[in-house]
Amino acid sequence: MPSMSQALPHLPLGLSDFAKLRESGANYLYVDKTRALAGMLQAGNYLFLARPRRFGKSLLCSTIAALYAGRRDLFAGLAIEPDWDWSKTHPVAHLELTGVDASSVESLRESLLKLLADQAHPYGIALTGRLLPSDFATLLRGIHAQTGRRVVVIVDEYEKPVHDHLDDMAEARRMRDVLSSFYGAIKGCDAHLEKVFITGIGRMVRTSIFSELNQMLDLTLTPEAAEICGYTETELRACFQPFIGRLAEKNQLTEPQAWNTLQDRYNGYWWGEGKKVYNPWAILNSLRGGEFGSYWWSSGTPGMLIKLAETLRRPDGDLEGIQATDLSLLFDITNPKPVPLLWQSGYLTVKAVGGQVYTLGFPNTEVREAWFGMMLERFCGAGDSDSQTSAAVMLGALRAGDRSRFEQALTALFASIPGELQVEREAYYHSLFVVALQAAGGELTPESRSDKGRVDAVLKTDAAIYIIEFKLGAAEDAMAQIKARRYYEPYLADPRPIVLLAAGGFAERAIRCLWEEFVR
Repeated sequence: MPSMSQALPHLPLGLSDFAKLRESGANYLYVDKTRALAGMLQAGNYLFLARPRRFGKSLLCSTIAALYAGRRDLFAGLAIEPDWDWSKTHPVAHLELTGVDASSVESLRESLLKLLADQAHPYGIALTGRLLPSDFATLLRGIHAQTGRRVVVIVDEYEKPVHDHLDDMAEARRMRDVLSSFYGAIKGCDAHLEKVFITGIGRMVRTSIFSELNQMLDLTLTPEAAEICGYTETELRACFQPFIGRLAEKNQLTEPQAWNTLQDRYNGYWWGEGKKVYNPWAILNSLRGGEFGSYWWSSGTPGMLIKLAETLRRPDGDLEGIQATDLSLLFDITNPKPVPLLWQSGYLTVKAVGGQVYTLGFPNTEVREAWFGMMLERFCGAGDSDSQTSAAVMLGALRAGDRSRFEQALTALFASIPGELQVEREAYYHSLFVVALQAAGGELTPESRSDKGRVDAVLKTDAAIYIIEFKLGAAEDAMAQIKARRYYEPYLADPRPIVLLAAGGFAERAIRCLWEEFVR
C-alpha cells in the first residue's frame, strides 16, 4: 500500500478540457474511453446522448472536438490512436450551453448569437446578429465553403436553459421555443455537415426541441454508449488503485473494505446495457479527500422534483421498483411527469430490463441518502437541522443496541416538527421514521411483506435485525401485533439477534418504545 505522502497523478476533478488533461507534462489521470468512443461515433451521423449532471458529458464533447480536429498528439498511447484516420480533419463548431445567460428569452437569444459569433470569428464569417436559425445556417455553410471540409457540430447541454426554469413552466416553454428554432437550422445543412453530436441531461420528446431533427439517433439506452460516461469497476481498479490504498489507510480500513464501501456508495448507474458505472464527480471527490462523503447531490436539483414526486403516491418516498417504458422516460415539457425527471436527474437508474419494461430504482447509497434527506425536509420543514441530527443519533443507537438513546432521539425527531406540519395519522409517523433512517444511511425495508402481513419496517444492522411496528396509541398494541402476526419469521434463518421494536403514544405526544429480543 502506498504511503499517504506518496506522489500520485492529479485527479481530473472539475476538468472538462481534453487538451488540458492530455497535454505534455500535465500529469492528470485519464481513463481511456476512446475505444468505446470510436464505436459510438460509427453508429450514425446525427447522434444524441443523455446522461445525468456531473457525468463527464463536457469532457466527452471536448474529446470528440480534439479527435476531429486531428490533435493526434493528445491521443498518443490511447486505444483509438492507431486506428483513427488522422489524415482527415474537420472544422468543429463546438457550442457549450452550460454558460449561456438564460435569465430571460432575450438574454438567451443574445447568448446564442454570441456563441455563433465566437465560432464565426476565426473564419471571418459575417453574421446578421438578428435571426438565429439564419445565422446558424450561414455559419455552417461559410465554414464548409472556406475550408472545403464538412463541419462537425457539437452541442453540450442542449436543453440547459429549459432546465434552469423548470419551476416556471411557462418560461421553460418559451426557452424551449427559442432552442427549437435554433436547432432547426441544422435540418437544412446536411450537405455541409460531417457529424452532429448533442448531449443533454434528459431525453425530450421530438416535438419539444428537436421537432425538425427527426434523423437524430438517440444513444442513451444503446450498447454503443453504455459505458462511455462514468467509470466501470474494471476501470476504477486499473486506474485508481494507488488512491484506493490511500483511502483505506486514511479510514483505517482494509483495501477490500474500502472497495466495498465505494461500490455501495457510488457505483450502480446502468442504462440497460454494458456494465454499471460510478458517477465520476462523486468518486473523484471521495478519492481526493479520502472520505466517503456525499458529493453528487450537492451539485443541484430541479426545484420541482419533490413536488412532482408526490404525485407518485409513495408516502415514505421509496422509489425502488418503479416501472417505465422507453417512451415514458421521455420528458415532455407540455406535460411534465415525475419519472422521466427523476431518471434524467440521476435519482433513478435502470435496475432491470424485461422485454419493453424498465424497472428503476436508486443507483447507490449516496443518492438514496440524498433523496431521503430531501424527503425529511419535506416532513420537517426546509433548513431544519435538528431532524437530521436526531435521525443520525437514532440510527447510531439502533446500531449500538442502545434503547434509551433511541427513544430519546425518536422523541426529539418528532418534537422538531412544527405542529402545523404534523398529521394525526399512523402512516405519517411511520413514513417520517422510515425517511429519517433512510436519510441517515440505514439499511431499511419499509412495509416489509410476508405471508403473515405487512410490518411497518425492518432494519438490519451488523449487530441485529429490528422488526418495527408503529401505533398512534399504545406501544403495547404494536408489540402485540408483531407477535400475533409473527412478523419475525422470515428472518429466523439469519444468525443475528432479532429485536422486536414497538413504538406508540404519538397521538398524545408521549412517545414510548418497547424493545424485546426474540428468543428462538
